Amino acid sequence: MIRNVVFSAREDHDVVKGVINRLKKLPNINLHFHDPTKQFFNLSRMPKSIKEADLIIVKVRNDCSIDLLHYAKTNHIPTLHSIDTVLMCKNKISLDYALRKVLSTYPTIRKKFSFPNSWNNNITDVNVFKKWASNKLPIVIKSHYQHDKYNRFNFLVRKIEEIDTFCERYKHLLYYDVYIQKFIECDGFERKVYVIGEKVYGIIRENPIYIFLRDKPNQINVDDIKRKEFKISDEIRELAELLAHELKLKIFGFDLVKPVDKDRYYLIDLNDFPGFRGIKNVEDQITNCLLDVISNL
Repeated sequence: MIRNVVFSAREDHDVVKGVINRLKKLPNINLHFHDPTKQFFNLSRMPKSIKEADLIIVKVRNDCSIDLLHYAKTNHIPTLHSIDTVLMCKNKISLDYALRKVLSTYPTIRKKFSFPNSWNNNITDVNVFKKWASNKLPIVIKSHYQHDKYNRFNFLVRKIEEIDTFCERYKHLLYYDVYIQKFIECDGFERKVYVIGEKVYGIIRENPIYIFLRDKPNQINVDDIKRKEFKISDEIRELAELLAHELKLKIFGFDLVKPVDKDRYYLIDLNDFPGFRGIKNVEDQITNCLLDVISNL
């Protein structure tokens, strides 16, 4: 049986491009590519390819991506990840709630993994925010929404006057609420765990915050940070499987840091459909996972 599949993602994403090329070659898949940054909709006449899709795969880039997932839900079209799951992952606060619930539900996991103390707040009144933050330092101020790379930031505050630096740098965003995590002193590395179906991969790289603290660069391109694989332990694999089950995710990634004074990890972030940089033959792995999803429609 031939399946109509819509893949919505940014056209210049290398991994996506590789997966698209592989899916196009398969005789049982009629693939339609949609770039949410270039192709928009006449809402009264949605494209036939979308209306008749058997599956819609979305790597969220902007509001158009979210609109497509809403359309799929309204018209009962299966998606790789549901609109509810994607909106949860997009919003740092809702994701925080969900991750804490997973850790609290499974005591065995809670013994091995922690989640940083966190808050949501607003910096419209800088003096009020400084007073609130003064006894919580060091903290990391993060953007409330994580899918928009133009409005996304992670900013370390160790001294109260650094809040002024943040406000100057991101003054056009101060009317948004922000998400704040307690900064975890770690071994200087970030362990990125990628889940593709039933397979789990580990990539370790220097933590960008520690690169900044050491080298003080004007800008850090995280894509240029060297990566290497690390072995996935049974505990990390168990966490990955629980997150996939509880959050209804098939393809995702999450970040772990290891404190300098504790033999455990802190879970600090999660992303639906991340970039997967550093994994060998990742295009083949994602393609195989998507084929499993399609075969179970």
